[in-house]
Amino acid sequence: MSRLIPLLLLTLAVASAQAAARYNVVDLGGSDSSAYAINSLGLVAGAEYSPSGVPQAALFHDGTITRLGTLGGASSTANGLNAYGQLVGGSTNADELRRAFLYSNGAMRDLGTLGGAEAEARRINNAGQIVGSAANADSLWHAFLYSGGGMRDLGTLGGDISNAFDINVHGQVAGNAAISDAIVFHAVHAFLYAGTALQDLGTFGGTNSSAWSLNDAGHAVGYAAVTDDTADHAFLYANGAMHDLGTLGGTYSFAAGINNADQVVGVSNVAGDGGSSGFLYSGGVMLDLNTLIDPATGWRINDAHGINDQQQIAANGCRAGVCRALRLDLAAAVPEPATWLMLSAGLGVLGLAARHRAASEGDIRFKRMPAADEAQRRRTTDWIEVHGQAA
Repeated sequence: MSRLIPLLLLTLAVASAQAAARYNVVDLGGSDSSAYAINSLGLVAGAEYSPSGVPQAALFHDGTITRLGTLGGASSTANGLNAYGQLVGGSTNADELRRAFLYSNGAMRDLGTLGGAEAEARRINNAGQIVGSAANADSLWHAFLYSGGGMRDLGTLGGDISNAFDINVHGQVAGNAAISDAIVFHAVHAFLYAGTALQDLGTFGGTNSSAWSLNDAGHAVGYAAVTDDTADHAFLYANGAMHDLGTLGGTYSFAAGINNADQVVGVSNVAGDGGSSGFLYSGGVMLDLNTLIDPATGWRINDAHGINDQQQIAANGCRAGVCRALRLDLAAAVPEPATWLMLSAGLGVLGLAARHRAASEGDIRFKRMPAADEAQRRRTTDWIEVHGQAA
């Protein structure tokens, strides 16, 4: 009987030991590029950067880059796309004013404003409804819904400004809005809009929050300040409550994308706040995406902006001083080699695995980022500050 115990333990260990989901890294190309959204077909919207750092809106797909151009100015960024390959974003015009655009059938079109000079489009659903932020006649930025050829002001939560960041298949909108003076950015709360008034989602006790993405069930994700305003944490809002998703050990996290299975991606500081990593939140656990890719590829995932229902992730990362837009494609889970136990000689199986554990698991430790990776992190932070608080 005593000889059967190790065999029983081995059987149970092998049956239960499935690794966390692993991802293959797909380099989307460009000399320097960023990914901001992904659609159901795995196409990614983002930007390619010139040597001087000027962004140009781009559509990425398996090594092919479609450059969208501008509205006559120097820069543009593609922020969202739908299943039909229509893209939206912001571009400067000939007067170097930022304008919201729709790119469809090979042409970029200015969507106008709410009476002011500038605008930015964030997302488009499969019905062609577009959301974003636009200046009104008082030069205050308000969330808009563009539908049927017109732009409609969605209002605020009592303050002067608001921003819309995502729209789902039902026309529900996620964003943020000031609850007091628009100049005070810390008085901004996450909202959901479902055809009537903006619904304030609250915070984690602090003074600010923002809803960045939502799925077809109306579940929203973003970030919210904790009670003493010393940190922002990623949240998932579902069933009338805001749930704290935690961090990767640091004080800050930001949820940027969610799919219909409530899997969430974003960016979080790691322990010690010495750097940031892209994360996947799935099954109640926040995982560092750098632990879900093969370290031999050399890539470091700095942030993630979107995840589709095939679990493909739009991310950004750096390798050997080069930072690129990436797509992470789900690979099949494999048994953990580290779980093999040594069998007795009487069973005819010799010691298989203690040494196999050390060779196969890999010890991924996070250090302060190299200069190029830090530059990508700053770009992500700058993008969130510009696009996430007030245009």
